[in-house]
Amino acid sequence: MCHRDTIELIYLRENRTEGMKKNNITLTLGQIATGGIIGLAGGWVCLFVFENFIWQVLLGDRVNHGFWVGLFLLISLVITYGVVIVGASVGMRFVSQKFGVDIPLRPLFSGAFLGPPAVVGLLALLNVPWEIFGKPNLILALLIPVLKTVAYLVSLPMRGWVSVGLPVEIWYVLAVPIGAIVGYRLELSQSARDIALLG
Repeated sequence: MCHRDTIELIYLRENRTEGMKKNNITLTLGQIATGGIIGLAGGWVCLFVFENFIWQVLLGDRVNHGFWVGLFLLISLVITYGVVIVGASVGMRFVSQKFGVDIPLRPLFSGAFLGPPAVVGLLALLNVPWEIFGKPNLILALLIPVLKTVAYLVSLPMRGWVSVGLPVEIWYVLAVPIGAIVGYRLELSQSARDIALLG
């Protein structure tokens, strides 16, 4: 009797673990899809408003000095980026709540904010001008091959993507939700570590 109960408990635990894994995969895919779609839609709406209304109708030919053009362009970019980050993060939080997971917005915002710059960094690693370091002395002669290898390995997924000829813009769309997921999962693991240390 005891042996059979133990087997049933193990079976139930395995089923529960498999169900949790499936839920986690579904949740993650739902977050990426929702965050990507809302972020892209928010970016397109901001682009349309700024390009067709603010720049053409309100500003028009009134602003043609380099400083003011640069300032308004910076404001447009900051607002557009903010709308994309907030829209994607709120959408991802809504999806998470449907799965019974309540995620605070702060780690979502911070992760989503750092996603696109990470893509820029990966793209920059594709063609690093190593000759800018000048004539290699002994330290650089040892260091540069290591850095080249690390840069190649880190940028390998991007290299494969670009070599196939797929649009790089997809990475920017996916970078926001993936960055948000990484952000809140890192904070969860840090919180769990802190609790374990306190306990």
